[in-house]
Amino acid sequence: MRTTSELPQDIEPDVAPRRGVIPRMFGVALIFIGALDAMLSWRSGNAIEDFYIFLIAAGLFFLVIGQIRRRSE
Repeated sequence: MRTTSELPQDIEPDVAPRRGVIPRMFGVALIFIGALDAMLSWRSGNAIEDFYIFLIAAGLFFLVIGQIRRRSE
C-alpha cells in the first residue's frame, strides 16, 4: 500500500467533477435507441410508433438538461 507521501505530486486531490455528464449520456443513449428502433420499424414496413418518438423526445430533454447543468458551473 502507498501512503500519501508516496503519491505523485501532480495529482490534485480536489478536482471538481463535471456536472451534467450523466443526463447527457443518458439522453444520447435514448436518442440512439429511439432512432434505431424507428429505422428498423420503418425498414420492415411498419408504421413508426409513438413510443419511438417519445424515446427521441425524452433523449432530447435529458440532453438539454445536461447541457444546462454543464453551463451553470
